[in-house]
Amino acid sequence: MTLITLFFFAHQPDRLLPYEKRPATPAEDLDRLWDRYFDADLNEQVFRKVADKCYRPATTLLRDLVQQRSGESKPLKVAFGLSGTLLDQMERYDPELLGLFQELGATGLVEFTGETYYHSLASLFGVIRREFAEQASMHADRIERLFGRRPTVFRNTECMYNDGIAAAVRSMGYEGIITEGVDWLMEGWRSPDFVYSAPCGLPVLLRNYRLSDDVGYRFSNRDWEGWPLSADRFAGWLAANTDMNVLLAMDYEALGEHIWADTGIFEFLKHLPDEIAKHRQLECVTPTEAVRRLPTVGTLSVDDYATISWADKERDTSAWLGNEMQRFCYEELKRLEDRVRELGHPAVTDCWRRMQTSDHLYYMATKSMSDQDVHRYFSAYGSVFEAFVRLHTAAVDLRVQIERRLIRDKR
Repeated sequence: MTLITLFFFAHQPDRLLPYEKRPATPAEDLDRLWDRYFDADLNEQVFRKVADKCYRPATTLLRDLVQQRSGESKPLKVAFGLSGTLLDQMERYDPELLGLFQELGATGLVEFTGETYYHSLASLFGVIRREFAEQASMHADRIERLFGRRPTVFRNTECMYNDGIAAAVRSMGYEGIITEGVDWLMEGWRSPDFVYSAPCGLPVLLRNYRLSDDVGYRFSNRDWEGWPLSADRFAGWLAANTDMNVLLAMDYEALGEHIWADTGIFEFLKHLPDEIAKHRQLECVTPTEAVRRLPTVGTLSVDDYATISWADKERDTSAWLGNEMQRFCYEELKRLEDRVRELGHPAVTDCWRRMQTSDHLYYMATKSMSDQDVHRYFSAYGSVFEAFVRLHTAAVDLRVQIERRLIRDKR
């Protein structure tokens, strides 16, 4: 028996206003600080575009597929990782879409995993990881309120993982963590299609990036040797795998947004459950079911200074911390933590955390060839220098607002 875990992660950031559109005068009402830094019009524009092309049609299709197969001995099961900032935008711009996800959750066949609320790099903030734990707790609370069940498996921002992160996640009470099946970890007999254990004892599920990218990245590539990819052919590839578990994890936005509907991606997804069901040795499960049902077959150790992720060819943290501009902004945001906590103003804390969202650093990447093309595709700002100016000036301005208020409060 090979267990198939179908997992989609979806996220939208709060994009920053251009420097020249921000008020030049100090903020008088800190409760309205969000409007000072974030571009409401651009956020709504991008959200509605992606919702029309991906979120609504894909979620409607998956809801129908899950409900249709709910009474079968081996029903379709799916998992989602939804960032807190995306949930905020759904509530703000399209509550009916959020209702679709709640209908999925009500089937009992769909799992919502934990992560940092703001899709941030807080897991890298030192060994104590206080900010990481608080953002994870915020996200778990939100998932429980919306879907009636607290998450039991964790997927960190962009699958970032090391031994320290695993230990922190275990201390939060999670039963497992999802990360990337990077090649350098797969020495000798190892395969990404088993459950491993972190040194702290936390079960680790690894993304099979080759099979995941066949759907989420290569599906529409006419130069790919696997094109055109049909549901029955892909199910056959899954059935040929004799290992214990195949984790297919991909950006939800691939469905209809990055890979357009006219490529046949929705038809592929529509027929995939039937094709999987034709193979008696295959069964769809959620991440929590996978870690509960399968034994761990060995220990995976990733040093805190060798953090892995699912991004770019390097599969490390260089997508966000690979150049001086990125590291400069990252350190500036880290330095703000003590002052943010000293002030303790909810709106200030929220803005600081939204500036931590990994996308702001991702837009500054200066990679080469195809990796840089991907960074450029996702960027909302047009250039890496514009991305740097927006984030750095926003962080500096936030520091000024905090210092002014602290001085005033001490008078």
